Amino acid sequence: MRKGWAMASSVATSIISASLTGCRGVPTAGSSARIAPSPVDVSFVSDASRVSQARRIGTAWLRALCQVPQARVDSAEVVISELVGNAVVHGTSEAVGLRMRRVGDEVRLEVDDGSPSEVPRPRQARAEAEQGRGLWLVDALVAELGGSWGFTDDGTVAWCVFPITRETSPMNGGRAA
Repeated sequence: MRKGWAMASSVATSIISASLTGCRGVPTAGSSARIAPSPVDVSFVSDASRVSQARRIGTAWLRALCQVPQARVDSAEVVISELVGNAVVHGTSEAVGLRMRRVGDEVRLEVDDGSPSEVPRPRQARAEAEQGRGLWLVDALVAELGGSWGFTDDGTVAWCVFPITRETSPMNGGRAA
């Protein structure tokens, strides 16, 4: 297990969901100060069954603590699923880490598989292929969110950064730019 990371149990999602309102960073009645929400730092056993758990933890944090609009949470949910799923499938470590932090008006998400490798790239899958579209989908969704993404030089950590909200532009009918 990585230093500083706690193993997430099967009940972690319900505990986190139930305690979100008591976490640092959630505004309380009469409070006007903006405090950055507590970050997420969890490590999962590298198993496909943990992808949905990572997704639930990430989306609960984005909605409740960062107050990310639901449409943006929906896109981020797919990004979390794809990056954690890739770490489980392609990583060789016994654990996969998920880190999420809010820095100003942006969210930074990191998925660490602890497996140095060649940096993966999005690819075009053939129409009949059942796999191979995950990073292409991540690329499209992160672009839609107005963010950026990539991997560390050693390929161990996939990361993305995106704004909490997206400015609308009068030039495109008030839709997100």
